[in-house]
Amino acid sequence: MLSLYSSGSNAHGQLANGSLDDSYDFQPCSFSGCALGSLPANTRNLLNVANGANHSLVLLEVEPESGLPKSELWGCGDGRAGQLGPAGGSTVFTKLELPLERTKLQGYSYKLVCASWETTYVVLQRENAADVLISMGADDFGDLGIGGRKKGKGKEVDTPFHIVSFEHLTVDGLTIAKDSMIIETINSGQHHVVIRLRAIFDDGSTRTILAGWGTARHGQLGDVIPKEKKAIPFHTRLKLVLVDDPDDPIISAALGIQHTVFLHKSGRLAVLGSNRKGQLQGMGSIRGAIKIDCTWNGTYAVQKTETGAVQLLAAGSNSHRQLGNGIPPDSEAHTYTITKFPELLFSNRQLACLACGSEHVLLLLSANQSAGDPRDEVWGWGWNEHGNLGVGDTNDVSTPAKLWTSKAVTGIWGGNGTSWICSRTI
Repeated sequence: MLSLYSSGSNAHGQLANGSLDDSYDFQPCSFSGCALGSLPANTRNLLNVANGANHSLVLLEVEPESGLPKSELWGCGDGRAGQLGPAGGSTVFTKLELPLERTKLQGYSYKLVCASWETTYVVLQRENAADVLISMGADDFGDLGIGGRKKGKGKEVDTPFHIVSFEHLTVDGLTIAKDSMIIETINSGQHHVVIRLRAIFDDGSTRTILAGWGTARHGQLGDVIPKEKKAIPFHTRLKLVLVDDPDDPIISAALGIQHTVFLHKSGRLAVLGSNRKGQLQGMGSIRGAIKIDCTWNGTYAVQKTETGAVQLLAAGSNSHRQLGNGIPPDSEAHTYTITKFPELLFSNRQLACLACGSEHVLLLLSANQSAGDPRDEVWGWGWNEHGNLGVGDTNDVSTPAKLWTSKAVTGIWGGNGTSWICSRTI
């Protein structure tokens, strides 16, 4: 049986524990119609947890029907901007029933989900058809990606969701062939989004590209100075960020507030955007990276060294000791630092997952069965104003601390002042 636990900020019920109070330790999440601490009975796996400012979503893989994959989308928290679709807000997870048939999307299933500040993004898939991207919620800074239905800031509640168009995207003058687009990943910052998609173009070539929309003033979506010599504050429709290199493809992306980081298969990083907080400092020179993630103003990379050792490199803001190196807040650093872990921590456990919240960091260490200890561990540090590290208080944590120990932890996620742990009872 799977269980999901959360801690931290909860002003709108985004922790799904049935209350509006911040939680200083990890509490079981509630799903409507299910026993406390239990996911829906037909759940096979929890695929993702996505967090906005005050809303949360989970994507569940459920028992298939007629042999076809099936998924469900559940949400909780603030729904006033339409970010939870027609369901509205709730203090427990409620199944989202999006009226896909209204736009002839019946037969599609949920593939990916992510969220920006007050906006939700869902990738839909169907056999023998191109993927479809829909957005719902607020359109601040063009967050919906539909061309800016309202100038500047604005909230959209008049329709349950919007279909994001790709028809205008071109690469070397070529457009995407109909029914050929597959969205492989989608990542969001506070107000900008980047997707990685693979498609057949008009000349018959298959290419992988990175495209994005939203805030762009600091170059987080690529070029910041167009021909008219003025910085574009935000893009309301998708723009091409870069064309992937087939010889060294991008395998993951991570977004902060004003920066974007890409991890290539070779282990090198590519960075875009602001370095005002030192969040890009030295990151472009790293080699051997295997995982990346970003806080609002920081960049984190798991590196495998030439000796096979694993270490975590961190750069950027240390205002809440989120670099995890024990140095005082906002101490000036001229390059990335190495996060300090207890000696021999990685000798009998494998670093399985890195998850960054707004200004805090989580690590999942999987048990090494041959070492004789079958328990997985979750470690964390950084900002803790809302109790988001689940240690029972609201004091910031300056170096990695053990937050959770249990068998079969299947996933961790960091949100905006929130933390999430999923575990399976064996």
